[in-house]
Amino acid sequence: MKTNFLKALALSVAFFAIGCSSSDDDNTPSVPNLEGTTLQGNITADLNIPAGNYTLKGVVTVKAGATLTIEPGSTFTVSTADQALGANYLQIEQGAKLIANGTSSSPIVFTAQSATVGAWGGIIMNGKAGINVAGGTEIAEAGGLIYGGTDNADNSGSLKYVRVEYAGAAITGGTAEYNAFSFFGLGTGTVLENLQAYKGADDAFEFFGGTVNATNLAAFGCEDDNIDWDRGYRGTISNIWIIQPSNGDFAFECSNLPVEFNSSPRANPTVSNVTITGSGNATKAAFNFKEGTAGNISNVVATGVGYGVDLRNQLAQFQDGSLKVTNANITFITALTKNGITGDTTNINSIVTVNAGATGANTAPFTAGTWLRNL
Repeated sequence: MKTNFLKALALSVAFFAIGCSSSDDDNTPSVPNLEGTTLQGNITADLNIPAGNYTLKGVVTVKAGATLTIEPGSTFTVSTADQALGANYLQIEQGAKLIANGTSSSPIVFTAQSATVGAWGGIIMNGKAGINVAGGTEIAEAGGLIYGGTDNADNSGSLKYVRVEYAGAAITGGTAEYNAFSFFGLGTGTVLENLQAYKGADDAFEFFGGTVNATNLAAFGCEDDNIDWDRGYRGTISNIWIIQPSNGDFAFECSNLPVEFNSSPRANPTVSNVTITGSGNATKAAFNFKEGTAGNISNVVATGVGYGVDLRNQLAQFQDGSLKVTNANITFITALTKNGITGDTTNINSIVTVNAGATGANTAPFTAGTWLRNL
């Protein structure tokens, strides 16, 4: 009798444990996968996209409170037919998240069937970190969503090993273009690592204010600026590899705020480990500093640029030392620096500290795996 009782007790405990485990599993909400192979419209609830080949159609918006997760090895293509119909891009609202974490051997790719520069609008992310416009928020020029705020630790998601190809379509009205990656007011909770902009018509990476940090950025064949910041951007950007086409503009175009040079918080990022192969245009600079930006840029190797630095609009940040390029090996076509302020004869060569031993970007993260596309 005792033996039978113990056996029965053991069986009941086992069934109880199994039942609890099953119940826990049943109560765990699962994130649905995308149905079909077309990503389009508004995403209002969490959605997962398994590895595979997909079409990106029209304006895709991840709404506040939703998270779009994309698995490694996924490719999204804008069809030539959809390109002809109008705007195509992926945008993230304030309060939404994009989790697109590829790997070095299984990147996440956004491209265009036509393989033409400026075919679509790229990736647009809108966060709640501080910007320096009146009122603290504004409407993004790309996508038309609100961005900015007071949460400098804002988390809009994570992008790793993501490549955007052939972006930079003109915005309706022709006053601006979409970038490959547009980062509006992103905070330090957002992760940006191992990203490539390939053959875009406008900027490769543009930071509109915010505090987000980024590392291992590659811009190959982009026709406008490669790194652009304004609206008081003050994050850290490290390890940047730029190869410009013959019609490329400035490698860096850097501003505080175009309408008010001294607006606070002042743009003041830290940038390190930069390699630039310039367009060969004698009028273009590696760094175009203007409109009140500060910044600390170090360890730069640049070739094929007209100037190392083109300084415009005001001298204050050069004079107080809050804007400088150090440890720089720049092979220029025209001159090391250009003072672009009309009528001013100040020698600004000291804005650049020259060092022939500068090493520039570490290319190892870019050449590991297959995520980087060469020209």
